[in-house]
Amino acid sequence: MTPSSAGESRRLLRWPSDRRTYLTLDLECDYGTALPSNRYGALERVDEFRSLVEHYDVPLTVFVQTEVLDARPEAVESLRDVNVPVEFHPHSHTHTPRSDVDVSGEVNRSTDRFYEFFGVKPTGYRFPDGDVLPEDYTVLTENGYEFDASLLPSWRPGRFNHLGEPTVPHRRVNHDIYEIPFTTFSDVLPLPTSLSYCRFIGRPSLALLSGRSEQPTVFNVHMHDLFNPESYRRLPLPYRAIYARNADGFSVFERALDALAGSGRSAGRFEDLMEYLRHS
Repeated sequence: MTPSSAGESRRLLRWPSDRRTYLTLDLECDYGTALPSNRYGALERVDEFRSLVEHYDVPLTVFVQTEVLDARPEAVESLRDVNVPVEFHPHSHTHTPRSDVDVSGEVNRSTDRFYEFFGVKPTGYRFPDGDVLPEDYTVLTENGYEFDASLLPSWRPGRFNHLGEPTVPHRRVNHDIYEIPFTTFSDVLPLPTSLSYCRFIGRPSLALLSGRSEQPTVFNVHMHDLFNPESYRRLPLPYRAIYARNADGFSVFERALDALAGSGRSAGRFEDLMEYLRHS
């Protein structure tokens, strides 16, 4: 058992040994909290993303911001009809500072709206920006969740420092809930294995992905990682400079999938991963 900062025990678990890639999509507003109000222009090209996923025959786990269910339901329906295994879970997003968020209210609303749309109770959840706090697990347990997939074992100046957090799946013993963390490029470069950082870092990131051939990888995508929608022009200048790099994200995504497919690596599903963890 490993004690957490809140005095709770965590049982560390192993990733499966079959070197799988787990592709996740955060289906959300453009650029997260970087814009003053939510816009959804990037979702207009969901069909292109869907075609690539079908072409590469990669199972997909979608964490959907429940506002999207009202703002762009057609994007969700497109992914529901994809010809690969796909599973959906709620993903919260708020422009409110993390310290001021009514987590219980937000999780309750997300859970209820998800059930109204899909007709099934969700089993997994994702908080924004890779930042989940120990007390959040209480709220998730009260809402019947089996796992969270928010933890980013990295560091963001002025936001959080999770460098000491587990880089493997683990069970929060007091809550009987599992955490499936993001994976990172390496111990030396603890940035999430995501299309956002592949665009920013460029070619070296693809080499790092290829070098993970012996390790499981959670590879995360946002629709605004694939191209710059009209709302790009509304970003603050520093963000625009970042997203100006390698602007053809669709091409970068294809190269990333090729890199991850190397060395006989196969694609996996969170559903199967959870079944493995339950029996670990």
